[in-house]
Amino acid sequence: MPEGFSARAFEPGRDEEAWLEVNAAAFAHHPEQGRMTRTDLDRRMAEPWFDPAGLILVHDDTTGALAGSHWTKVPTDQTEGEPRRGEVYVVAVAPAYQGRGLARPVTELGLAHLASVGVDVVELYVEGDNTPALRTYERQGFTRAATDAMYARAVHGAVPK
Repeated sequence: MPEGFSARAFEPGRDEEAWLEVNAAAFAHHPEQGRMTRTDLDRRMAEPWFDPAGLILVHDDTTGALAGSHWTKVPTDQTEGEPRRGEVYVVAVAPAYQGRGLARPVTELGLAHLASVGVDVVELYVEGDNTPALRTYERQGFTRAATDAMYARAVHGAVPK
């Protein structure tokens, strides 16, 4: 961690509101992630894959403010004999702390957690236009495994035959 920051695991009953606030600010542009509610968070925390130790929070030691987080996920539906998979579920850095070198160490904290629980392969999903995130992940050795695309067309009147 950069000097002045420390990390700890998420504590249910203590950290929900601060995490939701930072997540909403970090993903204000994202139609789903940026609008996560307490009910949404509670539902995810009730999933069998949720592990509070896998939701790592990074705080500003001077102010105590939550500066960022890395939420990891280890799916419970793994096939025995296959490589154990884990996921970079959500990496968020509060806008006030962006550009201060936190993305890489926050990501590395989550990757270290996944390694500590025996994950062999780490997957993540990122928007193709999120250049800072793409750069962070590529610098850490991630390679593109798949690309999903969605197309839409506005329809004005009858569709030509």
